[in-house]
Amino acid sequence: MATFKYKIVEFAPDQKMEKAFNDLGKDGWDLVSVTPIGLKVEGDYDSTHGYGGGETLGRFEKIAAYFKKEV
Repeated sequence: MATFKYKIVEFAPDQKMEKAFNDLGKDGWDLVSVTPIGLKVEGDYDSTHGYGGGETLGRFEKIAAYFKKEV
């Protein structure tokens, strides 16, 4: 049965990660998944008498890349 170790790399959405991913691949790390994390929501929301309304704006401040490597 195979055993793995894992690595999580966080980066900004506008950061170029191709070189970092290629370097990790050369070291034997396999990319498993990439997902947005760190949602920042700004705005106003009001819930009065069971009714809600308002305006909000959200964006992800970070991206996480998940890698695994067989040991």
